[in-house]
Amino acid sequence: MLVRNYTKFAPLAIAGLVLSSFSNVATAVNIAQTPALSKLQLVSNHIPKPELVFKGQEAYTNAGKNFQRYNLAVANSAAFPSQLFESSPDLPPCGLNKNSSRTWVDIYNAQNSQRVYGFCAFSSPQNLNSLWFAVEQGQTPPSSVYIVLTDRRTKKTYRSNSVSLQTQALKEDCIAFNPNNITVNQVNGSWKIIEGGNHWMFDFGNKASEAKQAFQVIKNYRMNKSCFVGRPQPSFTYLLVNNAAPSAAMPGEDCVAFNPATTTVNKINNRWKVVDGNHWMFDFDNNQAEAEQSLAIIKKYQFTRSCYVGRPNPSFSYLRK
Repeated sequence: MLVRNYTKFAPLAIAGLVLSSFSNVATAVNIAQTPALSKLQLVSNHIPKPELVFKGQEAYTNAGKNFQRYNLAVANSAAFPSQLFESSPDLPPCGLNKNSSRTWVDIYNAQNSQRVYGFCAFSSPQNLNSLWFAVEQGQTPPSSVYIVLTDRRTKKTYRSNSVSLQTQALKEDCIAFNPNNITVNQVNGSWKIIEGGNHWMFDFGNKASEAKQAFQVIKNYRMNKSCFVGRPQPSFTYLLVNNAAPSAAMPGEDCVAFNPATTTVNKINNRWKVVDGNHWMFDFDNNQAEAEQSLAIIKKYQFTRSCYVGRPNPSFSYLRK
């Protein structure tokens, strides 16, 4: 992936990724020499407005310097045709890259419209979920940004909404419990995990075996916090062990691996989802705020496994590292 960078907001230079010279990149496009122009124009007529989201920030070090990296994604990236990002050697190069993509993506400071960073060699719409820029420690980042997709074939641009980069403290809704004080009991014909005889924690209906299996999971990891996003009808739940993610594998457990670094919030078929590539992990319907909060929690605890008891209709689920 080739990036374009020539402003004070992103002084980072990564070998093999960032070009050494960009100031003389040509911008003129000879449309008369472009093949199949009518088809390409037709594609461009169906381009939606990019829905930009802020995925969070992370600290890292490169070449002895400390940076803060700001991660962005386009929630509706799946709606963009792949033709936009095809290699285009017939168009002006990006620095030394003569096969840069048809469409370039630039990040702008929303306060003054100053360009912050750019990408000129994306190969697919999925790359829109890997946008970022870096700010060296001690410098002030933009308070909000937007992106512009420039289709060099048709000379059309597509500007996104602006997103704030002001992070707020992550608010979590958790209930502590003592794993040494839980039991599996049948109450009014329904199997439950209960703490202290009166705190009904998890209900399994008539599935006694699944209640006992979930009980063993809690005891094995010594989970002691049950957490929610969106109560009273939570869209996302997770359990913690002393304010940390459960870790290590439990024999016989049913888990699906994912990468928290590539997990994003996307709008798919008008429903907000937490996804890792093509893996649709959690569905939030029309609640974007709860989807983004859940993603922030996944990244905070660096969960890498989504685990279940009783699939395909699990009666109990949890995340772990």
